[in-house]
Amino acid sequence: MAFRYLQHLCAWPAICRNQWMTPGELVAMQERALRRLVAHAYARVPHYRRLFDAQGLHPGNIVSLDDLRKVPVLTKEMVRAGYPGDILMSGLDRSECSARTTSGSSGNKLEVVLDHEVAVLYRLMQFRQLIDLGYRPWDRMAYVRFTPPVTSIIPQKMGLFRRHFIPLEWGPERQTEEVLRTRPRIINAYPSVLYLLAKTLGREGGRRLKLKFLMSNSELLTAHAREYMEDVFGCKVYDDYSCLEFSAIAFECRMQNLHVAADNVIVEVLDESGDRLPPGEAGRIVVTSLNNYSMPYIRYEIGDIGVLSAENCPCGRCFPVLKAIVGRCDDFLITPSGRLIDPQTVVFQIETIPEVREFRVIQQEDGSLAVTIVPEGVVEFLRIKEEITGRLNALFSDTLRVDVIETTALDRGSTGKHRSIVSRRSRGARASPG
Repeated sequence: MAFRYLQHLCAWPAICRNQWMTPGELVAMQERALRRLVAHAYARVPHYRRLFDAQGLHPGNIVSLDDLRKVPVLTKEMVRAGYPGDILMSGLDRSECSARTTSGSSGNKLEVVLDHEVAVLYRLMQFRQLIDLGYRPWDRMAYVRFTPPVTSIIPQKMGLFRRHFIPLEWGPERQTEEVLRTRPRIINAYPSVLYLLAKTLGREGGRRLKLKFLMSNSELLTAHAREYMEDVFGCKVYDDYSCLEFSAIAFECRMQNLHVAADNVIVEVLDESGDRLPPGEAGRIVVTSLNNYSMPYIRYEIGDIGVLSAENCPCGRCFPVLKAIVGRCDDFLITPSGRLIDPQTVVFQIETIPEVREFRVIQQEDGSLAVTIVPEGVVEFLRIKEEITGRLNALFSDTLRVDVIETTALDRGSTGKHRSIVSRRSRGARASPG
């Protein structure tokens, strides 16, 4: 345990310095890390040895960031089929690793393996964002989750890094009571959970908490939800883009720009043909991990649609900016004419109706929409139904069947994540905004 804390102390200064490198220094660092990763993967991971040999590639062919495009994309199906023997590093001592299971929000779960050293690195990268936003080790942070966060006993006994777990299954009313009782300085939760807390507390209750900021992750954070929560709580909402496979992919600075954690990952945005798209164009996000040698991910398709920015952030960081995470590939809806509608646009149409507390839109196989809503108090359901139907038909520029159903609660499933938009309609090609 003492050795683990020493690792934290030794690695922390470099983790903080990385984001302030010059662009040239950043590229040089990424290319060195990429060359080491590729050489390791070819020598020690059967999947990559076969893949490179089949493509006529050798690690010496991957020298620059531009060379990375020579490596075929890795899909979740490939990882699942090859786990563990083909995907894990040969000779790996599993006792020195931790295995975590992804939420499986798209339907299939995946086990992710990383060694303890990388786990330490990932935690430091999370703290890097928090410290920049104003978090201090003596601040109490509330986590609203299905499972408690990993905590370190010794610092907690010293009154440091205090994390208060609030079960997701309690629901917004009881969660609100617990927040008021424990008085955290920061609340870390899915945006849908934070939104319901804001609705339950109201502006007077939210401002009475005197929070430093809110941390949002793991779901789509819309501009409307951010604006509403910032007004209720009187503080900023900061988002991060992360997943179990990579931990930090991107994080927001105080300017609320989403920076790629470029000392941890390389992010590319591809079109349907697999070619790189320039900044400003939306496409499939693929991610390469620079640090996890136990289970290397090289050009891994994460299942999201995003846009890189060509602009530099005024904060001065060298890390690239993700202009937008548009949504998951599977969450794009299709109009009768074949046009794709991104999830954020659909969500905006319904979340801006004050009488709707929660909702879920499902596009059925025949193209029709089933909208399930949890009303905000006593409402005139027929009027709300007509408004939702009218807004969606206007958005789709077509008259289509919209079934609106009223319920008292939405099922979050085993992950606890709320999917506002779900498409069950088959499509010949993967969704892309084109």
